[in-house]
Amino acid sequence: MAVISIIGTSGVGKSFLVNQLASLECLPALFEGEEGVIPKEILKDVFTANDPCKRWRWFIERDKKRLSRARKISDAGIDCYVDGAVMTSEAILIDEDRAHHPELLKMIESITHLQSDKLVLLTASEKKIRELISVRGRSSEEIKRAVARALRIQDEFIRLAKKEKNVIVIDRSNLDFAKEEDLTYVLKRIKQS
Repeated sequence: MAVISIIGTSGVGKSFLVNQLASLECLPALFEGEEGVIPKEILKDVFTANDPCKRWRWFIERDKKRLSRARKISDAGIDCYVDGAVMTSEAILIDEDRAHHPELLKMIESITHLQSDKLVLLTASEKKIRELISVRGRSSEEIKRAVARALRIQDEFIRLAKKEKNVIVIDRSNLDFAKEEDLTYVLKRIKQS
């Protein structure tokens, strides 16, 4: 069975889609983790740009655990949805931390064996990203900066996706993941690939 990772820039609806698809199909789902799950010292490093290697090491270890769990589930004969993938770390790293890029890419390479079987890359227009980030309403985000960052990271995802063979790109600008017909459309795209 397959590990199906939903990837994309911040605010594009990955977690919501993973939850919706897993519920629709009665399948397990593993999530990246929202605020409250990430330790305070790591969040502080993210927002103050302190010690990027420490923070990236934490995120990569978290990805490694989540993807290893997903692989165990799929090896047991059950599809598993995952919020995020190895490509997520690479896309964010390229945008955020060019100074430490070589060392951090080596960390990411250490988990490339944990690739997902299918990657669903969610993209969206600037207008949709702004709408979704606004609705999310995280107190730590200034909307204008969050949208600009999300668009830069989305560009990196698109660039990286061109190198992969198992990526399904879905523009969610006109999709509402609360609507069954839109979920059915996404599910059909996943099953056809």
